[in-house]
Amino acid sequence: MAATLLRQNSELRRIRVWNWTIPAGPVTLDDGRRVNACPNADGCLALCYARVNSYAFSNVRGAHLRNLARILDDLDGWSDEMISELAHPRHRPSGDPRLDVLDTIDPADEWAIEWAEAGGSAVRIHDAGDFLSDGYVEAWLRIARVTPDVLFYAYTKEVSRFRRLVEGQAPPNFRWLFSLGGKEDHLLDLDVDRHAEVFATDDDLSAADYTDQESSDLLAVLAPTLRIGIVSNNVPHLRRQMGGQSFGEIQRRRDERRTTGPRP
Repeated sequence: MAATLLRQNSELRRIRVWNWTIPAGPVTLDDGRRVNACPNADGCLALCYARVNSYAFSNVRGAHLRNLARILDDLDGWSDEMISELAHPRHRPSGDPRLDVLDTIDPADEWAIEWAEAGGSAVRIHDAGDFLSDGYVEAWLRIARVTPDVLFYAYTKEVSRFRRLVEGQAPPNFRWLFSLGGKEDHLLDLDVDRHAEVFATDDDLSAADYTDQESSDLLAVLAPTLRIGIVSNNVPHLRRQMGGQSFGEIQRRRDERRTTGPRP
């Protein structure tokens, strides 16, 4: 089979989701360019799972760097290729209903119910990296509009960019939620904006009254809630750095220190 832009890891394959990704955080491309692929990452950056373990393997990192270079150097060509790939039969509705999420969807969400009943394809935009430019956001919106039977979804810290370019303008098959731990957390209303919070433990997640997406990452954008909880990956040195705090709590403390200065 010819090389494809979209890939699957074991977790996403289990829920029939494809993935496109770029590196996380500031990186250096092969030609020496320095690029920050997560412009608004902040408190989360030192704790980012997408910068350790398998993501740091030379072959994985190399592939992600090439993906980033491609969108920087040939965004139109890349988006045309993505649209062509999504026309392949493997991305057409299978007719096999997605029973794992169908019962969780809000009955008023007609597009999502039809998509789940038809066994539609899904693409997670990034398990590393973020929407690093306006043009890149607009390219994904174009891709979604051209392939209206595919669900596209993403976690993002690009709050102001999405306010300008996405909110009120996205097609129904383009879904997103904001993830805490970024420079623009203060722009969010957690009672209004769909968002994800990363917790140190299951007990912390439950105590904060968040909905766990462990059974299916699709719940991040399909579950009838604004509060999606994720338990941090079991990487010992990252768990120690969290110190029992959530990403949102870490960010709030960073913001407070910037405003008030260090405590005496």
